Amino acid sequence: MSGAGEADGRFDWLEELPLPIGRPDLQMGLRATTLDRWLPVDSLTPVELRHRARLLDTHTGLVMVDAGWDAAVDELLVMMERHLGRGIGSVDGRGGLDAAARAVPDDILLMADDGDGWRLVGGALVFPNQWTLAEKMGGTLTQIHAPVDGYDEILADRVDRFFDRFTPGRLVWRRNWFFHDTADFFQPERATPRRFDDVAGAAGLYVRSEWQTLRRLPDTGVIVFTVKTQIAPIAELAARADVAARMIGYLEAASPRALDNKDALGRERAIVSYLHRSLAERAPEMQDS
Repeated sequence: MSGAGEADGRFDWLEELPLPIGRPDLQMGLRATTLDRWLPVDSLTPVELRHRARLLDTHTGLVMVDAGWDAAVDELLVMMERHLGRGIGSVDGRGGLDAAARAVPDDILLMADDGDGWRLVGGALVFPNQWTLAEKMGGTLTQIHAPVDGYDEILADRVDRFFDRFTPGRLVWRRNWFFHDTADFFQPERATPRRFDDVAGAAGLYVRSEWQTLRRLPDTGVIVFTVKTQIAPIAELAARADVAARMIGYLEAASPRALDNKDALGRERAIVSYLHRSLAERAPEMQDS
């Protein structure tokens, strides 16, 4: 474990948090990257895989595929096996998307154009962020993102156009983040964030982030959307002075809609005060270093 004020390297992904100031409330934020960054493995992967296996063994509805899309699942498994350098066609006697869900820490969602727009036709959602596959299966991109205030107004057309033009052989990624009251990876139900104005309340928060990638299957044309969930105590964010300062700037400038989409509305002032205090406490050691 890291000491007081010392950043734990397991949470270096906090450096990637998008914290734009003066931009629209919502952004696609997609960036191109190399194919070797697909389905990354890190020091927490073994623990996450065991957790995923327990959830898959004890909960139903975490893996679903609409009829007619088995070829896309098979194509995905072949691509994953080539990328990982090992077979995953059957994990613990299970095949298909269930095997894929047990082989990597990422959740996997399949989007297909059925001639009437892009729809969710399958997925393995083991670490849900306040939604379930049953709620979204068959939904369009706009329907899937309905809880996100401003999606239809700001992003819907741009995302649809991107999906239409996205070609095989490319990998793009984005990262989102939220302030959560719990460190649970499994959150299928919508939660109402606690509101508070004291620093002590902010100190108990967690940053939940999703490292998401998009990749198109060349044969079936299905787009694979992967979601790697990462969670850190807010203290880990505060231990990174540059990230803490950028977060303060973001929260102070963000609109109520942007704050609400980050589960920060009604507690943003407490979070800012907590981060200011953490920076002030770290100032002497930063001067000595």
